[in-house]
Amino acid sequence: MLQSQKNLRGILMMVLAMACFVFNDTLVKLARVTLEAGQILVIRGIVALVLLMIWLRASGMMRRLGDAAHPKLLARGGIEATIAMSFITALGVMPLADITAILMAAPLIITALSMVLFGEQIGWRRWSAVMVGFGGMLLVVRPGGTGIPLLALVLAIYSVIGVGLRDLLTRRIPMDIPSVVIALTSTLGTLLGGLILVIATGIWRPFGMAEMLYAAGAAAFVILGNLAMIEACRDVELSVVSPFRYVVIVWAVLLGILVFGEWPAPIALLGIALIGASGLYTLHRERIRHREELRAPAPDRG
Repeated sequence: MLQSQKNLRGILMMVLAMACFVFNDTLVKLARVTLEAGQILVIRGIVALVLLMIWLRASGMMRRLGDAAHPKLLARGGIEATIAMSFITALGVMPLADITAILMAAPLIITALSMVLFGEQIGWRRWSAVMVGFGGMLLVVRPGGTGIPLLALVLAIYSVIGVGLRDLLTRRIPMDIPSVVIALTSTLGTLLGGLILVIATGIWRPFGMAEMLYAAGAAAFVILGNLAMIEACRDVELSVVSPFRYVVIVWAVLLGILVFGEWPAPIALLGIALIGASGLYTLHRERIRHREELRAPAPDRG
């Protein structure tokens, strides 16, 4: 498969992953009215773990559980745990718009790391598209810029760096390891992060069937989102695929309107337009690259 075709597959999987994660966030927000953040991570993690084990058994891949002990999978699960703890902790003491703006710097970090670590060629057009997308993100979230506690800022910055490291590490995982096994280690990592938060805070509130249903639905979307994210990051150029993370705002706006009745401000619509333009231009550049690869002469094997 040509690299441009692999990148297109990664882009589609990234868009799907972002939709799943926003559905998860919507259900978590509904459950958050009653439950603490760490408690939600634990309940969701247990349900997700059960669903994944059922999946493994039904697909006859229980014999692949040993792959979960692969050093790169263990490292990825550890990164997931620290991301969960850092993000939830920072979210509790800083505005959502501010931390969202910081997290949306992930494509920029991944682009830079891809160039430094893997030698990917990043042209000025793709750099410009990423910057335009990030500018659109700032218009959508409109961070307040008010005083942010230093600890929260450090944790938020670590979260975005952790996301970049996680996705870069995903790219280096052997292709013969099933994505569902990688998702299993991711689930175990976030579950561990939730347990650490619960132990640290010492809070466990009673909950009913509604909260369980929210958590179960969130678990299902997290699994699908993780699987799509894993596929989006495997054997692709992350500097091309990562900008499509920005589509998360489009999904968030749609669900905000449908579920919570939250209509975006005009300036937010401008930001969404910039995000869409950035993604479409990146896809346009991929089509050009695809045509160039097809036109390239075959190597002389004589």
